[in-house]
Amino acid sequence: MIPDKIALLMEETGCDKGEAELALEMCGYVVEEAVKAIPRLHKSIVVLKGRLIHPERNLFGLLLVVLNVKSRSVLRTRAVLSYNPAVCAVSLDKDWFEFEKFLYGCRLWEGSLPAESLEIEHAVAAHLRAADAGVFDAQLSGADSVQADLGAMLGRLLRSGGLALRLKKDVLDLGQFHSLKAAAPSGRAEASSRAVVRGRPKPDEILILRVALEEDAAGVPAEQLRAGDLVAARITDNRDIAKYLAKLFGGHSDQGPLPIMVPVEAIEAGCAQAGASGPGAGGLLVRVRFSAGVCGDAEAPAGSLLRVERNLASAPEKVSWWRKFFGASRGAA
Repeated sequence: MIPDKIALLMEETGCDKGEAELALEMCGYVVEEAVKAIPRLHKSIVVLKGRLIHPERNLFGLLLVVLNVKSRSVLRTRAVLSYNPAVCAVSLDKDWFEFEKFLYGCRLWEGSLPAESLEIEHAVAAHLRAADAGVFDAQLSGADSVQADLGAMLGRLLRSGGLALRLKKDVLDLGQFHSLKAAAPSGRAEASSRAVVRGRPKPDEILILRVALEEDAAGVPAEQLRAGDLVAARITDNRDIAKYLAKLFGGHSDQGPLPIMVPVEAIEAGCAQAGASGPGAGGLLVRVRFSAGVCGDAEAPAGSLLRVERNLASAPEKVSWWRKFFGASRGAA
């Protein structure tokens, strides 16, 4: 009977045999109670809350990273960069969820830089996903190497020789993490929407918004669109969470949605247009990325001309906004 309970618990929760045995022993071999106890057995969720200061340009920012060190996955990255020093007034001792809410609020303040905040989110998530297993394992040992590692990476990204990054680490068990997630507003819970482009899964949970791509008579044909291009996307989704995020990303005004320049993440051909036929009837399904946890899906009709920014093979390499800003500042000096 006990081996059957162990097997059942392993099947229901995905835990290993040792964890199942321990949970059952703790709960008097009542499977229902053991299922609830499994998430509390091991502290595998590491939350990194950080403040950063770019002294050369008087820029201030916040960073939130949530890692599952057991599965060695990045659950979320959030960032804000601003000219307003008040963003750094938040205590790093706050719960990660409260810290994240404050971070989102800062994006609405005057002086915030939404595109640059998004760039930091992408860079941190990509950097950690490419890291070796030791980076994740070290988080539970108390090692602080990740602060130096992320600080150096962000210093290179922001072209700062004196970037100051301070991180505060919290270690949670999976049950604590889920209980805080459950306390989120109902709209935030929708972040577990399917992470697919026509059935293709992604490793992390993301929210998919409905968007429309802005057309331009002098733009790029939809068929020539490619991953990495920047397109002008308007968030047309009518859900409350979508409207809230549109304001955070700077894509909403009193007059309605505003276009946001965002990178194309994936493209799929063969999207049929209603009432169309013939060789030109196909269109594109385009996925754009707003942040590490938020994407947008749009349909681009065949033959449409889109507002696109890209690096041209015949043109010099596109200079990042950081290099343009710093180069202009040095030239002025």
